Amino acid sequence: MSDSAPTPKPWKQPLIVTALVILGSIGIFFPAWLPDSPVLPTEDSAVEFLQLILLLTGSAFWFGAARLAGRIAPYYRVMGFIGLISAIGESDALIEGSIHIKVEWFIVPLAAIALTIALRNRRHLGEFFGEFSSHPAAGFFASAFMLIYVLARFLGTSLLWKAALGENYHPDIPDTVEAYLELLACYLLMVGTIGLCLAPRSHDPTAID
Repeated sequence: MSDSAPTPKPWKQPLIVTALVILGSIGIFFPAWLPDSPVLPTEDSAVEFLQLILLLTGSAFWFGAARLAGRIAPYYRVMGFIGLISAIGESDALIEGSIHIKVEWFIVPLAAIALTIALRNRRHLGEFFGEFSSHPAAGFFASAFMLIYVLARFLGTSLLWKAALGENYHPDIPDTVEAYLELLACYLLMVGTIGLCLAPRSHDPTAID
């Protein structure tokens, strides 16, 4: 019978993720606190800029964690490229207004690189999906996709707000609601990415010996 003490459970990662969730719940409305702003910002303002920052941060974590991901490292890079593409796509007005170049000139080459990497390493797709789906971070990704593709589309429709507000309806309301829900989704994606990329890998079967 072994007298060895049980391995202590890691506490730093859950603490970091919990702190990020709490701080994000408070800071997600930062654009609405900006001074001298008569209306809530929408897609062409601070919300769009924050979406860009959050998605780029998540992309940076994917690329950084790829160094320790072993055989599934290529799919970490693919996720990093997807993050870059999402950041550019969500910030098209901001980017095109600043440098006057269509975002397609950035998106198409990045998508081609990501697709090439995925096809060349498709034999490791199952391993990557197994690690991703078994981690609690998958819940953050699922919540983000529900916000973007279900809740934001439902609450961002003008018909809903016209029926609810009647004569008090303003055309900025559905755009603002949709923009903030997408911002929250981007934040959840970043938190989920950080949680997965910081996961301990001492017993990871895909790690390099």
